[in-house]
Amino acid sequence: MDKTEYLKKMRDCNVWFDYSKSQKNVAEKILNNCILDKDFLAKLRDDKDYSEFVSLWSNAHYHYGIAIENGLKGIIIKHQPESIDFEIKSQNVILKNIGGQAGKTHNLLRLAEISGIFDSKINLYRHKSDYESLERILLHLSDMIKWGARYPIPNNLDSIYKFDAAVPSVLIYGFHILDVMNPLFDYFERERK
Repeated sequence: MDKTEYLKKMRDCNVWFDYSKSQKNVAEKILNNCILDKDFLAKLRDDKDYSEFVSLWSNAHYHYGIAIENGLKGIIIKHQPESIDFEIKSQNVILKNIGGQAGKTHNLLRLAEISGIFDSKINLYRHKSDYESLERILLHLSDMIKWGARYPIPNNLDSIYKFDAAVPSVLIYGFHILDVMNPLFDYFERERK
């Protein structure tokens, strides 16, 4: 890829939305072909600590998180193209970040705030509690991107995402997480040029 093509792709929100959709598809394949497979579910009854389920679900969360990160960056590119930080050195282009420091650190909640998805005009959800659930899920998925699905343990005990009683664990470990994320993925589709 030459410099011109790279810059064109970097500034094209649809490239980011396409990659978001691909990562969401990977997560759904893990969910549908592995976690919901009848043989896996039958075997799950014998798994005392549900380690294989947790591992697969963590990997699905990782891909959902990457999908959301790319979708949010697509929103930022579309509406705030000045937030793309890159450097041109001779024939090379170095993408530093999209959306400031949050784009470098995989902080999905901060990227979501920067992208404007919490703006009342966008109207992702009807209830405040849904937005609160989304915030907690974005924090959780940020952890999954950083370490949760990549390693069997975090790099330190303080890195473990801690849930509070405001959102039941079923929101993260059950399938309700999909109910909260799907309006966001639908929004990415509506934002395509």
